[in-house]
Amino acid sequence: MEQVISLNDREWKEFFFEDVLIVKSGKRLTKADMVEGERPFIGASDSNNGITFFTSSVNESLDKNVLGVNYNGSVGFSFYHPYQALFSDDVKRVSWIKKEHNNRYTLLFLSCIIHQQKDKYAYGYKFNGQRMKRQKILLPITSMGVPDWAFMEAYMRQKEQEILKPTIERLCKRLIINELTGGGNSLSTNWKAFYFTEVFTEIQRGKRLKKADHIQGNSPYVSATALNNGVDGFVGNTSGIRSFSDCLTVANSGSVGSAFFHQYEFVASDHVTQLKREGLDKYAYLFMIPLINRLAEKYSFNREINDERIKREKILLPVTESGEIDFAFMSSFMKNVEKDILSTTLKSFSNRLNVNKLKMGGVIWKDFDFTDIFDIRKGFYNKKPLCNDEGNIPFIGASDSNNGFTGFTTYDTIKSASKTGYGKNESIERKIFKGNAICVTNNGSVGYAYYQPHDFTCTHDVNPLYLSGQQLNKYIALFLIRCIEQQRVCFAYARKWRPKRMEKSKLKLPVTEQGTPDWDYMENYMRCVESEHILKYLHLIDKHRYA
Repeated sequence: MEQVISLNDREWKEFFFEDVLIVKSGKRLTKADMVEGERPFIGASDSNNGITFFTSSVNESLDKNVLGVNYNGSVGFSFYHPYQALFSDDVKRVSWIKKEHNNRYTLLFLSCIIHQQKDKYAYGYKFNGQRMKRQKILLPITSMGVPDWAFMEAYMRQKEQEILKPTIERLCKRLIINELTGGGNSLSTNWKAFYFTEVFTEIQRGKRLKKADHIQGNSPYVSATALNNGVDGFVGNTSGIRSFSDCLTVANSGSVGSAFFHQYEFVASDHVTQLKREGLDKYAYLFMIPLINRLAEKYSFNREINDERIKREKILLPVTESGEIDFAFMSSFMKNVEKDILSTTLKSFSNRLNVNKLKMGGVIWKDFDFTDIFDIRKGFYNKKPLCNDEGNIPFIGASDSNNGFTGFTTYDTIKSASKTGYGKNESIERKIFKGNAICVTNNGSVGYAYYQPHDFTCTHDVNPLYLSGQQLNKYIALFLIRCIEQQRVCFAYARKWRPKRMEKSKLKLPVTEQGTPDWDYMENYMRCVESEHILKYLHLIDKHRYA
């Protein structure tokens, strides 16, 4: 029987905020100064997880994986923010002192503790930085008298399962009724429980490879994450590792029970276990994934799936009349599921193509100055700033590939840079360009153009372009890029396309009867091109896979 974790299982002790937590301030940003975008802005609200607006603005309050604690307004309310967000000056950013202790579960536990303090404070008695540092909170502790972060995580995982279990069971029943029974594709009524050792011929745990020992490389590193098909990074290690391919993995700790199929060779962490049976195709493996995922209901942080436990586990599978596992049925069923999804997608894109299909005949074109169409900006850096895995701001260079992307840098790196491509001590707002722009290389690989949907920074060998008098979107940008790149033959390393030359350049565009750029035509034409390519690809899959 699964062990139930209780808050009475641990001793508790009082701690000052400043002894266990980092408290950082937000920054004032008025509604009038905000530019609408996709990034959450956290204000002193008691609802919507503290989100009061979505913006594309950037300042030093940009943060993620922290609690937002209201010290003003709805004082004392606390919300967890795993995503990047900007924080109002009425909100404090709170996290554990040690970075490794910060995760969704420990911070949610902390949020509940902090929430208990809200009755002490009010609009006339704010929960400000000084009071916060000296505020005491009660936390579970280990035998050493330090906060028991492992217990906090395990307890919150348990609470999450308690909340989700009724919903999961209801959805599973609906899935079985609506999808897995009835009609020509119904599942066999003959099912039988098998030990994992009867289903899989190879059951082997991966091998420990500490983060400090990771060598940069191209081999997927699969660990105990429930995201990205279990891939937690890429490594180049060739010794002291354990590699697998064409198999399932199941997380034995961390996101316990998360199962994924890997058709490629990968390096396995000791937090996952390989499940393999020679001769199975990917469809039979995919059939078993949702059945294996149910192990998550039995296990948790405090009760991992060790080597002995997994051998005693059972899985319910369809069987033949003779009582053997019906792998052929499992494979056939999943092929039908995939084919149904593909058929639906084909139909959807065919309909879109018929609606959007346009002809080039009869379109009138006209020359425009670049300054008639674009607000032309200048890039900054003479050389590439420090880029690393911690960065989240794309750096765009004078490249002819990868959408101009050459690495990720950080807000702090940009802020601390004292020299730029032109001028000195430029403000941080001038160094980070807003997304929804087109970047054109003016040096090196001259004349290449790329659409940048997100905020970025760039070398002075790039001209960021913003559309004047019209809202840019991906499709209009892609059309304009093809027109811009027609000018590439006019420029080279010895004849750079700097902003002053670009201001005198011409751009040929389709126009309306009134002689203005026909933005609707450009957008619909590129939507049509996109649909044609997707449809061609889907037909190719359909032809080769289901012929």
